[in-house]
Amino acid sequence: MAYQSRYRRRRRRRNSHYGVLAALILLIVLAIPVGIKVVKSVIGGSVGTANQAVFQVYNSKALIGKEIVDLGGAAPFIDQSGSTVIPLRTLSQGLGIADDQVGWEQVTKTVQIKQKKNTIRVQVGSKTLRINDESKEMSTAPVMVDGTTYVPVRDICEAFSWKVGFVGPEQGHMIVVSKSKKDLTEDAVKAAAVEALTVLGPSRQQLMDGSVLMRVDSDKLYMNDKSESMKDQNKKTNSVIEVENVRYVPLEAAMATLGGKAEYDGKTKWTVQYQDLESTVTEDGKATVSKKHIKGDGISAYRDTDKNRFYVSAQLFGAMIGKTYSDLGEGAFAYTSQSLDGFDSQKAYLISFSSKLSTAVEVNVPEADVYVALTFDDGPTGKTKDFSNGLTVELLDGLKERGVHATFFMCGYRLKDFNSHCARYLAEGHELGNHTMNHPSSTLTGLTADGIREEVDSNSTLIEQYCGQKPTVMRPVGGAVNDDVRAVMKELGLPIINWDVDTLDWKKRDAESVKTNLLNMVHDGSIVLMHDMYPTTVHGVLAAIDELQKREDKTYAFVTVSELAAIKGVTLEPGVVYNKIDTSMASSTDDTTAS
Repeated sequence: MAYQSRYRRRRRRRNSHYGVLAALILLIVLAIPVGIKVVKSVIGGSVGTANQAVFQVYNSKALIGKEIVDLGGAAPFIDQSGSTVIPLRTLSQGLGIADDQVGWEQVTKTVQIKQKKNTIRVQVGSKTLRINDESKEMSTAPVMVDGTTYVPVRDICEAFSWKVGFVGPEQGHMIVVSKSKKDLTEDAVKAAAVEALTVLGPSRQQLMDGSVLMRVDSDKLYMNDKSESMKDQNKKTNSVIEVENVRYVPLEAAMATLGGKAEYDGKTKWTVQYQDLESTVTEDGKATVSKKHIKGDGISAYRDTDKNRFYVSAQLFGAMIGKTYSDLGEGAFAYTSQSLDGFDSQKAYLISFSSKLSTAVEVNVPEADVYVALTFDDGPTGKTKDFSNGLTVELLDGLKERGVHATFFMCGYRLKDFNSHCARYLAEGHELGNHTMNHPSSTLTGLTADGIREEVDSNSTLIEQYCGQKPTVMRPVGGAVNDDVRAVMKELGLPIINWDVDTLDWKKRDAESVKTNLLNMVHDGSIVLMHDMYPTTVHGVLAAIDELQKREDKTYAFVTVSELAAIKGVTLEPGVVYNKIDTSMASSTDDTTAS
């Protein structure tokens, strides 16, 4: 009996050992796939690749498998032929082609990709795609942008035997690429796009449809691809302001511009109607939208007692129009249908439109049908036979009496001799312009870049010395420009202002001729060329202003060049030539040789 008992104990111990061994074998078998994955991740296998990738046109992020991947700024785009092109390396790496299978020939600018038994070659600038020894023509030629090669996505996917589907701009502007053997159905494409939309954000078209852009110190708002002035019931423009680091939107003017309505009860409350939303706000910032109280950081109101204007904070205004507020930086902000948090490409795209939000006209420019910029070259001018106090002083007196602003393009060599009146320019609402130090007879186009820079920059310093501020615009002698002139003015930060109306005062020197030319030639957006050196110019321009201001069919306002640009929603760019300024304004690239 003792022997049998010992035998049973030894058998139980052997069975126990067999169970442990079996468990270890099972664990090893189960661990093999995991081990393989770890090895692949170490040696650079397929980790990070997927059977499906979704790209968005103009977006530098993509959804590869379930992972959001930053493309390093290389976003798909639509080329001039209308074809969708995509960074080749991004496409191939995202769907499992390793770096050692992709080659680049610098001399011929050719990309070679090996996939299984196939070798695919494409060349920058050529529509020919080679698969082994066979060739086919692509829809468009590959291009290189900032060191990245872009290829037509449909042609490349066909060469890889990958399936590709597209979703239009109104639904997200997506490119869905799949290397699965299953068909990529229309429903599958739409489903992939819907999923990607939540992480990649809206397409540019979706973003711009109904979005509103504003900026501190601008009286413009940008919506539906155009810039509009925010005007109140008195037709006065109102700008966005900032008070104690809070941005405020002019409620009445902004709502009117968007097609809404804001009414004051004469006591403390405003009632706002915008589309299907009704809001109220009191002067102490208490607000409701659709009868729900709006509270939280950034919800406030402000009244400017001096201008008798009522403002609501930028965040509150967004709630009143049913949109999300997003700070774009540098004083600009946007109202969009969804939050832009995390969507850097979309923010960058909106920021590119901030140039449409020109700085508000800070002076009291009257409402008019026709806005004209009067400009005077070659001054200032001192005493003459007719003007004992100085010709420029007489001109300034006449403009002040008539409430007219003008732009004076001064020459440094004349400013040195006559400058006692200089404090009046800015004080009376005029604009300072640069017309070179010495008025070179060769014009600026006859000088080197250094010579151009010296003529203009030294004069800017002199103008600041006598007038208290550097000039904001310049006019080249004779209006002559070339690439060097443009480049130096861009460097110096000065827009180039030429003209579309020449009174020929410099040629005829007749007051009646100046008057007649002004009456017959000026139109809305005109820039008028005259000279601050002829008595006939002073008499003629003042007579023309008197007659135009009396006309009953149209009202006329005479403003500086920069005021005209602000009124028309145009941002004057350094180094760009302007002959006129209106909503359809075009820059001139031709060398001009008038005057």
